[in-house]
Amino acid sequence: MIRFAASILLAVELGGGFGAASATVVSETDESFIVEIEVEVGAPADTVVAHLSLPGEETIIIPLVPRDDGVFGVTTELKQADYVVVFEVVDAGGAQSSPMSLSELGVDFEDQVSPEPDAEPGDNPEARRWLWLGVALGAASLSVLAFWVLGGKDHPEVDEDPTPIDREGSSPADSAQEDSPPEGSSSET
Repeated sequence: MIRFAASILLAVELGGGFGAASATVVSETDESFIVEIEVEVGAPADTVVAHLSLPGEETIIIPLVPRDDGVFGVTTELKQADYVVVFEVVDAGGAQSSPMSLSELGVDFEDQVSPEPDAEPGDNPEARRWLWLGVALGAASLSVLAFWVLGGKDHPEVDEDPTPIDREGSSPADSAQEDSPPEGSSSET
């Protein structure tokens, strides 16, 4: 009963044989939400329906269930969109309410998480920023690695001669050549 009173306080007066109407989100997912829709009917009625429509889409007709005295309602799952709602009494003296959007009936779409229609899955500016930071850090580390590998190559390496040099500045191989006769000549002793 308290819930009913709270919904009446937040309700919108429709006119045309209808009293207050309200819409409240019960739960939600990424793509849909469960919404409770209620309307007061001024005259006695047996059948009341709600016409829910979006531009360019087929109208959804949902029958409302009698709740408290003169109040009809339904709890249903819809995709997250601001539907236009028109209530209708389907009895012999049928009447229609003026069109009202779900946001006008009390649904707060700013709190709802709805994906942007043009955004691709995974298209997140924060994630994209981290991706570019990773690419930049990878390029910087490759630059540091290349500098480290190639940086020491600016001085030519000196091959060390494996033959030792004696104190006089000549190597033992040089003194052996001086002692031996040149090739092709004969030595006489």
